[in-house]
Amino acid sequence: MLSLKNLRLKYPDDERIIFKNLDIQINDKEKVLLLGPSGSGKSTLLNVLNGIIPRSLDIPMKLDSITIDTLPGVVFQDPDTQFCMPEIKEELAFVLENMNVDPKEMDGMINEAINKVNLNADASLKINRLSGGMKQKLAIASILLQNSQTLFLDEPTAMLDHQSTTQLWDLIMQHWKDQTVVIVEHKVDYIWNFVDRVIVMNEQGQITHDSTPSDILENHIDILNQYGVWHPLSWNYAPQLKNKSSAQETLLTIKDLDILRSNRKLFTIDNLTINSGEWIGLTGQNGSGKTSFLESIMQLIKYNGQVKYKNKQLKKVKDASKHMYFVYQNPELQFIEISVFNEIFINFAFQDKETAIEKTNEMLNLLNLYHVKDQHPFELSIGQKKRLSVATALSTNSEIILLDEPTFGLDSHNTFELIKLFHERVRKGQTILMITHENEIIERYATRTLVINNHQLDVNGGESHVN
Repeated sequence: MLSLKNLRLKYPDDERIIFKNLDIQINDKEKVLLLGPSGSGKSTLLNVLNGIIPRSLDIPMKLDSITIDTLPGVVFQDPDTQFCMPEIKEELAFVLENMNVDPKEMDGMINEAINKVNLNADASLKINRLSGGMKQKLAIASILLQNSQTLFLDEPTAMLDHQSTTQLWDLIMQHWKDQTVVIVEHKVDYIWNFVDRVIVMNEQGQITHDSTPSDILENHIDILNQYGVWHPLSWNYAPQLKNKSSAQETLLTIKDLDILRSNRKLFTIDNLTINSGEWIGLTGQNGSGKTSFLESIMQLIKYNGQVKYKNKQLKKVKDASKHMYFVYQNPELQFIEISVFNEIFINFAFQDKETAIEKTNEMLNLLNLYHVKDQHPFELSIGQKKRLSVATALSTNSEIILLDEPTFGLDSHNTFELIKLFHERVRKGQTILMITHENEIIERYATRTLVINNHQLDVNGGESHVN
């Protein structure tokens, strides 16, 4: 059993009390889905229940009593935070070493775990060469090896494509019969009918509802929508957008392009043009090279072929950055300021110092970040970091914005607000090229879809139904 009695917790330098007099009890072998808006404290609560707080993260907290599993299996929202070794094989061997497994048995167990999660990579590959989705698969492979009695899953499939998400939930559910499982997840369609309880939290970190999945969906869907919590019917409430911009000027021309990773060709583009006023969805299986494609356009990695901006060939990062802004899947890679406010302000100030403060406050309010404007970007939740990284892009005057999974970790409110903001920018002529595994975004809003399949980029992946 997991239980917390009268939990009180507050982050240093944050006036807001995250949890106040919170009680929670999870019975043995229960499967519990924890829902709440971005910043409500879901991940923090998971880290108290799994013992990371205060054992590894020294955060002030008080409680009357606590009962936890001291050896749980954990998949973090950001898989990079849980890896200890540089290579895939070494990472999984490290897990087995801590379990005192005979070294002679390790190779077979490691290969079996890699195959179970369909991690299509050589065991000797460096982890930092993996895509975000492949890293999530590796993290899940590690907890399968642990055989823990308790699992904590924090957005375990956020970076996975549809097929990989289905396969991994099937795999996890095959093994969880005798385990206690606590899940924080946005893509709830796959598991809604397989959990025992749904616990709903509000923005103040209070538990407002605790019931069966069917009762929550049938009788409390208005609360889920009010909190911006994802549920199986969320997209029925998505914005209905019209007035799709017609593409005008050709901005990028890409010919005979080979996308490379460690000198290995991932896929080829024969001929592709990207125009002003387009919202392009880029999709494909995990590890197919989507992020490498955007990095190639930005001149961040080597490639073979030609990338031209308005018929002028791009060769250096400084040339590409004059016209394009790249938002990474991991937003921490691009933060350069010591406060949320300054992270946005610096771009507006570069354009016009007189209006910079006003525009910064408008952007903070628009993306629900004003209440954390004085915090360091690294202190934010994953969802808040994602919104901040998108805000930095939208505060520039770049003609093309490249986005790598921009809605990962966001609740429905913030996702829908971003969609409306993207739509408005596209309508005014800005171009968005977005990597996403969210089929609803592609089908509802993208003006064009690019699909990576069988080492080729299909430039005729489909037209949007938005008009």
